[in-house]
Amino acid sequence: MTIADELTRVFASSFRVLIFDNEVTVDAFVTEPPLPWARLTAKDDQYGIIDSYPTALTLAEADREELNWDRVSSELICAELGRLTDGIDMIAFGNNAAQGFPLAQALPPPFRSRGVIVYGRSLPEQAHYEALGYRKFCTRSDLLEMIAKEADSAGRPPALGFINTIEHNERNYHTPWNG
Repeated sequence: MTIADELTRVFASSFRVLIFDNEVTVDAFVTEPPLPWARLTAKDDQYGIIDSYPTALTLAEADREELNWDRVSSELICAELGRLTDGIDMIAFGNNAAQGFPLAQALPPPFRSRGVIVYGRSLPEQAHYEALGYRKFCTRSDLLEMIAKEADSAGRPPALGFINTIEHNERNYHTPWNG
């Protein structure tokens, strides 16, 4: 089953958005009311939705998501992108200091018009993404507005699928200090 098949299965009548980003950015995708949300993880050499999903993406859920330290395989993600079908309406890539570039490169050219490159404060690599055919760029904080407009135009409510692209573990991640 492909990523598109998985998201279509759980979000059949929705405007399906697939986000490739770092799990610590999830709070940027919280809105009111909360959007339907599914995290996809690698299992049996393909990405799929795990048992406790879909759920609503609340701030509490986003905080919990930050500690989901998924195994990440860029090679497997790129292979899945190569198998992408029409079931996804928008594909967002977190730039993450250009770590999203190889993933954006793996998306077949016919689907790049659905692609959005998201970033924190700046995107010095924008010309490189443009050379690949990408035309939509925004900060993470503006992505929800873009999703809402496109979902409204399509006449379907938005739903989010998420694949973590940066592998964290107890050696390279710490919970933010709230002192």
